Amino acid sequence: MSGAAEPETLETRTRHEVEALRAFALRWSVLAAWRSELLLDKAPLSGDAGISLERARVKLASGCFSACDIGCDLAAAEAVLMAADTSRPESQAESWLELLGQAMSNTYALEHFLQIPAIQFQYQNCGISGCACDR
Repeated sequence: MSGAAEPETLETRTRHEVEALRAFALRWSVLAAWRSELLLDKAPLSGDAGISLERARVKLASGCFSACDIGCDLAAAEAVLMAADTSRPESQAESWLELLGQAMSNTYALEHFLQIPAIQFQYQNCGISGCACDR
C-alpha cells in the first residue's frame, strides 16, 4: 500500500519527546520570567502559579515525566499568570503570550530567547540544560 505512513519507531518517539521537553523548558522559562515580573510589580497573584511552575521544573529536571504531564502544570501556571496580568491597567499579557507562542513554535533558536535577560536567568534554573540525551 503506497503512501501509508511508516510506523513510528522507539527512537523517533524518544526524539520527539526530548524535543517537546526542550520546548517546555523554554516555555517554563518564559512563564517563570512573567511570574517574576508580576511579583515585582506587586500584581495580585495566586500562589498556584508558583506551585505549578515548581512542579513542572522538578518534572523537567527529573526526566521521568511525559511532555503531557509537564504541559498540564505549565497550562495551569499560564492561566493564573494571564488572569493576574490582564487584571492590571498596564497589562503586558499580549507580549508574554507572543513570547510563549514563539517558544513553542520552534520558529526561533534558543539563542533568540536567551538574549532576554529574564528568560536567560530562568532557563538556567529549569533543570534540563544538563540533559543526558545530549551525550
